[in-house]
Amino acid sequence: MEIDLIKSKPQLLKENQPALVFVHGAWHGAWCWQEHFIPFFTDHGYECYTFDLPNHGASKDQKGINKYRIADYLNHLELALAQISQPFVLIGHSMGGYIIQKYLEKHDCHAAILMATVPGKPIWRLFFKLFWEQPITMLKLVATLDLFHLVNSTEKASTLLFSDTLAKEPMEVYAKKLGGESFRVMLFDFLLAKIKRRKNLSMPMLVQGAGKDNIIARAESEYTHKFQQTDYQFYEQLSHNVMLEPNWLLSAQGALNWLREQFPIITQQETISTKNPNLKTQFPDAIQDLIINLGENKEMDVNDTKTPRSGKSNRAN
Repeated sequence: MEIDLIKSKPQLLKENQPALVFVHGAWHGAWCWQEHFIPFFTDHGYECYTFDLPNHGASKDQKGINKYRIADYLNHLELALAQISQPFVLIGHSMGGYIIQKYLEKHDCHAAILMATVPGKPIWRLFFKLFWEQPITMLKLVATLDLFHLVNSTEKASTLLFSDTLAKEPMEVYAKKLGGESFRVMLFDFLLAKIKRRKNLSMPMLVQGAGKDNIIARAESEYTHKFQQTDYQFYEQLSHNVMLEPNWLLSAQGALNWLREQFPIITQQETISTKNPNLKTQFPDAIQDLIINLGENKEMDVNDTKTPRSGKSNRAN
């Protein structure tokens, strides 16, 4: 089975940079990354990939969604990665972060970034919270085994996934793109299952949390950070859908700064030819600056941007 990978190539592919593979969360599709994040990272020299999980996004089939479990989504991710022949970084949002954690139980990659991720422990807190805040909706959900009841209107989607700073027009556009999610995933994976710590603790890994998140609590983001022994960034201004928020650039810029720490862009004025180790090539400063800065975001100086951090991992060396 071949997965329909969506590939985005930068105008100038920077040296020493892995590909980025984006994994969406519940109710969403590849479209959520294509709005802001993929254009942002291709502008900064990264080759990007994304795809729709089964019955999501362009391939959604509401009637068949409940036949899936996280294991099915994990298999879909593995099939997608089999089509990528270069080193890659996995970037997952919400349920996508949970899927990546399952992948890393047995596999490895260049690095991973988890944004507003579902933690690797049961989330009964969220289930009871939703019953308290939306009892009628939750009764309908349980009676019909249909998680779409949580986001089947602009008002519900806005309350659960976005902050009140998002304008009405884009909110309505995003709400129409949301689809169903598997009740079996919520019951057997999120409420009952438990994730093992990742296989390779020396692999660079980042967790991002959001202060206005109505799905994942700060304590749950911090749990994932400590349990998986990762780097950690927390943004008070952001809600659950960090990649679609008006302040989405905070998350994207934080991830970019972190990636540059892990995989620095080659900046040496002298480079040694791989064909002839004795041959050295001099780069004039002006050309070097062009190589480093081409594609930088004009609205924000990366060098002046400070990424807030709430902790630092104790990764094995």
